[in-house]
Amino acid sequence: MSYDTTSTVVPEPLTRLARRIAGPLTRGTEHRRRLEEIDVKIVVSGTRGKSGTTERIYDVLRSRGYDAYAKVTGNHPLSLYDGEENPIERGERVTLYENVEELRKYFPVDALVLENQGITDYTTRMMNERFGNPDVLVLTNVRQDHRDTLGGTRADIARAFARATPAGTHVVNGEQDEQLRAYIERELEAVDATVSHVEVPERHQNIPAAECIYALDHVLEAIDEEPLSDRQRESMLADFRVEWTHALDGRVYNAADVNDVESTEMVRQALVDDERIQPFVYLRRDRRARTASFHDYLEGLFEDDAIEQARVAGGHADLFAEKSSFPVISHDHESESAESVLAEMIADGWPVLVMGNTVAEFMRDLDDAIERHAEPPESNGATTSDLELELPRKPVDSRLPVQPVDSQSSGDADGTPSRLSRVQR
Repeated sequence: MSYDTTSTVVPEPLTRLARRIAGPLTRGTEHRRRLEEIDVKIVVSGTRGKSGTTERIYDVLRSRGYDAYAKVTGNHPLSLYDGEENPIERGERVTLYENVEELRKYFPVDALVLENQGITDYTTRMMNERFGNPDVLVLTNVRQDHRDTLGGTRADIARAFARATPAGTHVVNGEQDEQLRAYIERELEAVDATVSHVEVPERHQNIPAAECIYALDHVLEAIDEEPLSDRQRESMLADFRVEWTHALDGRVYNAADVNDVESTEMVRQALVDDERIQPFVYLRRDRRARTASFHDYLEGLFEDDAIEQARVAGGHADLFAEKSSFPVISHDHESESAESVLAEMIADGWPVLVMGNTVAEFMRDLDDAIERHAEPPESNGATTSDLELELPRKPVDSRLPVQPVDSQSSGDADGTPSRLSRVQR
């Protein structure tokens, strides 16, 4: 009997295992090769406004003849290519490798614009280094969000963003706080990155999104393109304004999308002067740091006589109410309908400002209820606020969350802290 000793049959399970092990390595190599072949690579990072800024950069590049691809994340992740928006199908577990698969579908391209989807210092850095490898990194702003994963203070969060920057990258910094700017600059020097700080003219400093518009000129300069025309810039700045929605014989504004206290306070100041509001805060069990920041925020509003009571729902709502020094009405988001809660809030007589978190079925139902009962502007005599908040997405329909001016260094002329700085203590 003879045996063939020149070949070996590998069991199928071992073959599958080898493919499983080699898969990520192969994908990584192919992705790096694709990145090397792309002329312009831009990653948009920061706390607020990443999606809108990503979309705007994509639109500008397309208008200038680039074959551009962009990817935005959030509640409705999209791949943007050739003027079309293509929904990204996700399973229960989202990984950074979806960037590899999405780029593969649309490659080759001239320009790549990615929203950084990381929520920890590690994933933020990996997104920049391995999945984007940007020539230009846009830092929209630094706000108090993801404090449990990026850092407990704005300085900690700024450090996490800066240290996640690959060496040799140019950073366009939209954060307007001077102390944070200096801190970011020092951190970027340590990682061998360059930075340009966005300056907003005085006439536009009351527009919270203005720094993201002016950041576009810095991005264009970094890739040797001409800046926006004055007409383009003014059009972007003037497209959206904050105004109450009139519904059920009352007023309501849903600011839950911005979900940080600085941006929420800027919305409140845009909507009212000395008038009291009734906050409705939706809480999430997995966002304890955010819950704590909103609790401190409402305590400050109560001390300033800006609210008399608040309403809450979601995770730990009863505990939130128990720890508050002001009256709090707690709603059961599982047994009460969003429609009935909306009607009950408006019936109290104060205009309602919705805040906190938006990723929940109850909040989607609440948003639908507000839209369903909204009165057309001509029927309610409403006036539009002078404070413009959002960037339009052209031609793709989306909006940029609020980009507020800094709160921690603000104060009155006599040296006493302003209301905004006091409520952020």
